[in-house]
Amino acid sequence: LIEESADPPLLRTVPSPMNPGGAPFPVKTAQAQVDICGKPTQFHVSVFADKVLVIITQNGKPGTVMQTQKAKGMGTGNRSFETKVLIGKRDDWMLVYAKRVAELVAQRTDKMLLLTLCVLDESPEVFKAVMDGLASVAIW
Repeated sequence: LIEESADPPLLRTVPSPMNPGGAPFPVKTAQAQVDICGKPTQFHVSVFADKVLVIITQNGKPGTVMQTQKAKGMGTGNRSFETKVLIGKRDDWMLVYAKRVAELVAQRTDKMLLLTLCVLDESPEVFKAVMDGLASVAIW
């Protein structure tokens, strides 16, 4: 809501059922764009209270949407992940991306990963470049 006054408007946080204390919404966000093999590649990371959202796209579309989390019953040292494709195609190379991004996120947090991926080239060079680009926005 905006308060009316002679001064510039102020943004006021209002309590709601989703935000009972009226505290500001604490979402850390980082973005970058990197040229990978001649294609502009956008990276967007948002860290929510319970999830990390990673968007990697080379054409501005979300592509395949995947959810990845540590496998149930696995210890802290184990790197086993459960990946579900929520929307889009289920290719082996998509699962490789999901596992690698999940490994990066798991180095610093146990939060679930929500990954949207639209990479147009399946080559190992592009994979490495995408992982390097993602490291530049790693705020989790």
